Parts: sequence; C-alpha cells; structure tokens
Amino acid sequence: MNTKQENRLNMYLAVRAFLLSKRGELERLPNFAIFLNEFQNYIVKIQTALRQQSFDESGVTKSKKALKRDLALLTADNARRIYAYALFINDHVLSTETQIPQSKLEIKSDEKLIEIAKGIFDRATLHFSDLASYGITVDTQEIFRRAIDEFTDAMPKPRINDTESKRITQQMASYFVGAAKMLEQIDALMELLHNSEPDIYNAYIQARKTIDYGTRKIAVRGLIIDAITKIGLRGVSLLFINTDEKSLVPVLLKKTSTKGGFNIKSLAEGIYQIKLSKVGYVDQIITITVNKGELCKINVEMIRI
Repeated sequence: MNTKQENRLNMYLAVRAFLLSKRGELERLPNFAIFLNEFQNYIVKIQTALRQQSFDESGVTKSKKALKRDLALLTADNARRIYAYALFINDHVLSTETQIPQSKLEIKSDEKLIEIAKGIFDRATLHFSDLASYGITVDTQEIFRRAIDEFTDAMPKPRINDTESKRITQQMASYFVGAAKMLEQIDALMELLHNSEPDIYNAYIQARKTIDYGTRKIAVRGLIIDAITKIGLRGVSLLFINTDEKSLVPVLLKKTSTKGGFNIKSLAEGIYQIKLSKVGYVDQIITITVNKGELCKINVEMIRI
C-alpha cells in the first residue's frame, strides 16, 4: 500500500465512522443503505488485502531466511570438521576448499550457498569413512542433505510470492476504485442536506477531508532499536490495528527506515495495537493512543532471537 492509498483508507474509515453514527438519520435518503453497505464491503476487502500483504512480507520471506541461516550454519559446521581432518592428513587442497567462515556463507547469493553446501556435502561423502571421529555420521549427513533440499525447494517461492503480491496489489487498487465510486454516490446524497441540515452536511465534509486533505503535521513518530546494540533497525514491519473497530483488522502497514525511524503523517484518532516484526527478532505488540493534534512518540527495543 502506497502513501496515497494509506491516506485514502484512513479517510474512508473516518467517513464510515461518521455515516454509521448518523445512520438512523440518513437512511431516509434514497439508496443510502445500499451505497453504505457497498462502501463498507470495499473497506473490508481493502483491509483483508492489506493483511494478506503483511503475511506475504513477514511470513514467506522469514521462512526462507530461516532456512538459509540454518543451511549456512550446517555448511560451516561440516566444513570446519572436514578442515580439521584435512590438516591432520596434510591435504592442502581439501583444507583450502573447506576453510569457509559462516559469516561469509550468510551473505552469499542463494544459488552460491547451495553450490558451496553441495560441495561440502560431496567432500564429506567422499571421506565419510574417515570422518566419524570428527563428528560426521550418517545422521549428520542426512540432516545436512535435508537442509540443502529444503532451501533448494524454497528458492522458487519468493518469485511465486511476488506474483501473488502483485495480484493482491492490483486487487487492492480495484477495491479503492470501487470504494471511491460508492463515496461519489454518498457525496451526491449528502448534497441534498446542504441547506436543510447544515450541521450534518458540514460534519460529513469535515470527515471527508480530515485524512485525505489534512495537514502534513506528523501524528506518530517512532524509533525501533536493537535491545543490545542500541542501533536502529531497518525494515521492521509495524502493523497498526484500530481496537475501536470490532473486526480488529489492520488499517496500516509501515516499515522503518535505514536508521530504524518512521513517521506517520495521518492517522485517525483512536487506540491502536501495533505488531512489530523483523526476521531474527522476537515479535512484539504494543498499544498506543492517537489524539487529534498531538504527536504520539514510540520507542521500542527489539530482542534478537
């Protein structure tokens, strides 16, 4: 969801809250109930798509990164064992091939990591009968082979997931179009109250503009850091859920910048739960209150797994 859509959704939520609060007085307008129902349906669809996007970004990627980390760990561990054996038998070539630190493996491309892992696995197989005393056994080889296979199987999934993410993004755009059309119909109905009921009309116009055309004043500012290093964490996902909404569906997804900071310029008043997640860290949930005209500051320390 881009910033423009983010602001528009916040405006939709403000308008919906107003319309529901005045529903009894507005249902006498022609087709109002139909338009309101369709408008609410599109909002639910947008929020559902937002939740799917959040799962795609934090779920599939996290799983693949965990598999890569595990494979890098196993590759480095097996390489160290073979390296010790190579030094013992004075095999310079083998010792050179197996002198691979884990830190370098973790930053290799996916394809390169698999290539190296398979190379170490093959060398362990070749010298298997001599490596039992170094801790390489049938069981460890099976675990290593399975890790290679699982990560290899996971490699195509991000591409498939990218395709699915694009489909969700396109669907979301169509839902915004649908919601806008319903809002145009409601706008026309509200114009009927321009002179007869100016208080309701003006309150509606205010809700209609609060988020979409509001000031650039920041509503929420935050900083997310590592609990140990105190360094800002880039790419932390923050999922905002308005607890005033009975459905408790997400209304906003934000990510931290390079130094761990983030700003939100427009956010409707209310109490929000924020779920913070980042690969390699323990998920956290915090609660904040957003008040009109006030800056809400958030500072969170995340604990590494």
